Amino acid sequence: MTRAEFGERLNKIRKKTGIKTELLAEKTDVSVGFLNGVFSGKAYPSVETFVKLVNVLGCSANELLRGEPWPVDETALDSRLLSIRELPPDRARHVCNVLDTILTDLEQAKECAPSEK
Repeated sequence: MTRAEFGERLNKIRKKTGIKTELLAEKTDVSVGFLNGVFSGKAYPSVETFVKLVNVLGCSANELLRGEPWPVDETALDSRLLSIRELPPDRARHVCNVLDTILTDLEQAKECAPSEK
């Protein structure tokens, strides 16, 4: 993979998540100019910055490096859902409330960061 391919992939994922370049730069502790350099293939992030990019964008390292999203492990997901169902009702409600909060926060973050063209 070339720097240009990495930069294109990073920019595509950024746009897909709806986060502006300025906010991504702020959250990953780099300058907008540096990110633009990465997008254009003129710069490459450090490992530390790469990890921050993955975390902020909510993608897998595999998706960023290879362009392949990390597959959802349906078995693990089913196992977690079963575990929630087996909890006492008050604890299951608590877990569901936490998940609702996380999903709402993710949706609001997406709405607050209009995509760039």
